[in-house]
Formats: sequence, structure tokens, C-alpha cells
Amino acid sequence: MDFEKVGRTRMMMRLPRHRKQISEANFLAINHLLEAYGEAAMKRDELREQRAPEPTMLDEYETLCQKLEDVIITMLASVSPRIVR
Repeated sequence: MDFEKVGRTRMMMRLPRHRKQISEANFLAINHLLEAYGEAAMKRDELREQRAPEPTMLDEYETLCQKLEDVIITMLASVSPRIVR
């Protein structure tokens, strides 16, 4: 599974104001973050769908996804537009 693509798509839905920038961003650091986000978001969703998910584990993935979103937003804000394209 292409977790980078999953992460990129989910971030574009989650952050519509940054959709174009996320779509065009293609450099190693952002690609790795989007991949990690895709994997974490899928695991978080799996845990949400369970009847009785382990609360601690779900909380950890919720927190991880939020932190990755924050880092990605910060990175996009500090990157030159020339690098994004």
C-alpha cells in the first residue's frame, strides 16, 4: 500500500486551505511525513472501528496524527514555493 499517497490525500481533505500546497509538495522530508501520517491515520481508523478498542492505543494514534498534522503545516509554512513545485 502506498502510505504516502494515502497520507497526502487525507491531509488534503483535512486541510483544504493547504490542499494545493500539499498536492505540489514533493521533497524527501514532506514525503516521509505524509507516509507516516497515512500509516498512522489508517491504524487510528482501524482502532476507531473496533467495538471495544484499547483506549490508550487509540489515544496514542489520535495524538500521533495530530502531531504529524502540526509538523506538516509548520513545514509547509516554512518552505520556499520553489521547493514545493
